Amino acid sequence: TVKFRYKKPDGAISKLIVHPLVNNSIALNKTSENFRWSAAVAALGMLLRDSEYVKEFNYQDVLQLAQNAKGNDREGYRIEFINMVKSLNTIAIR
Repeated sequence: TVKFRYKKPDGAISKLIVHPLVNNSIALNKTSENFRWSAAVAALGMLLRDSEYVKEFNYQDVLQLAQNAKGNDREGYRIEFINMVKSLNTIAIR
């Protein structure tokens, strides 16, 4: 359950919002392109920090996830990220 309390800047009384969270597991390939992209970026951050939560995920997994979620990359930021992961993967292998 997430509980959130807020008050308007000029208000005197706060309001409580309570929202129960439901664990609805969804297969990764059924999620949106943006979700998978965000997961790739988060996974890279965890790898770089040597997070205990990254488990068996590696740079190649991040690369595959990012490539499959690249979508319409009008500004070129996503391909830049993919190229960075390729470089990191090369460095990590050595």
